[in-house]
Amino acid sequence: MRGQQVIDSASWKSALLELFGGAWTFAAAGPRNHDDWRRDVQAVMKLQVKDPRNWSSLNFPPPGSGGERNQETPFVDLRLDEFDSLLYRAGKKSASQLLVALQGKYYQSSNIPDFENRKERLFQCADTVISRFSPEIAYYTNLAAARVDPDVELLNPDAEWNCLSNFLSDCGLIVVSESEVGVFWAFDED
Repeated sequence: MRGQQVIDSASWKSALLELFGGAWTFAAAGPRNHDDWRRDVQAVMKLQVKDPRNWSSLNFPPPGSGGERNQETPFVDLRLDEFDSLLYRAGKKSASQLLVALQGKYYQSSNIPDFENRKERLFQCADTVISRFSPEIAYYTNLAAARVDPDVELLNPDAEWNCLSNFLSDCGLIVVSESEVGVFWAFDED
């Protein structure tokens, strides 16, 4: 990570599109209105709040059973206490790695086309996304690898995760700051 940077709506949108502009992704931020961050993340997942800065968000879940695009929330309706058993703390470097890895099939950077040539740009985009949030940030993921070690290398994580959606698999990162929360997710139906 290159330290805190100042971003605007255009750089945020560009970074989101680079990281999550493909199919079967979700990327959105919301306000931090409660002491319990889980309430704010739940509101973002349920599409109940708008981005407090009016910046871009993305919601491209897998199509429904008839092949139609569903613009409703891709997440199951989680109770607040379920967040505690489904999510694990992640460190800053692991969070950045995961934002990049989510682009690859099975959430693996090794499955990102032309990864070696795109690696630097993808990490710049991850830095941009993370820099939106204040320096005091908490990161959470549904990847079981972080359960034991929050600083585990997540560019090619072990393929064990707790699903938070109605799809076959999903993987993502939640970012929590004092004023905002972010939810960044990818889904798979294979």
